[in-house]
Amino acid sequence: MVLHLDQLIFRERPFSDSAPWNSSRMGFLSWLRDLIKAPQDYGTPSVTLTGQPVKSKAEKIIADYLTRHNIVYQYEAQAMTNNWLIKQKISRPDFYLPQYKLIIEYWGLVDSPDKRTRDRYIKSMRWKMAQYHRNNITVLSLYPSNLSSLETLDYSFRKKFRDLKGFDPQQQRTS
Repeated sequence: MVLHLDQLIFRERPFSDSAPWNSSRMGFLSWLRDLIKAPQDYGTPSVTLTGQPVKSKAEKIIADYLTRHNIVYQYEAQAMTNNWLIKQKISRPDFYLPQYKLIIEYWGLVDSPDKRTRDRYIKSMRWKMAQYHRNNITVLSLYPSNLSSLETLDYSFRKKFRDLKGFDPQQQRTS
């Protein structure tokens, strides 16, 4: 059984005027609970053309783009360290392209309007990028601005792919 800290500490209690849990105290506890709780999951869960559930509409757009261009991917495959003695989990990147040994990370909250969410997200992003770099894992980063249209996604993906791998995946398949 998994118990969450906010469920243990901040269980709802019946309220009455005579109870020690007066409205100001409940307001403080509510504020404290909001302060320490984990950020909400981002995005709107969606389903790709292939029936794969994904966490956001942006991930659906990326997955469908890869599918339409016949690029095989694994969604949230586990990335591991390259240490030959002890393998450790780094993360579950959004997409892994096994044919190209390439990870795609969509950094969807990098421009979140909520400063606290954005700061935590950027800190996590930097940590992941450092782990990928330390383990010689090639990462193609996509941002919300790269998904403003399908043309922008196509241009961004192909340019970044070419910069990382030295060739255009679309031209390789047609050759």
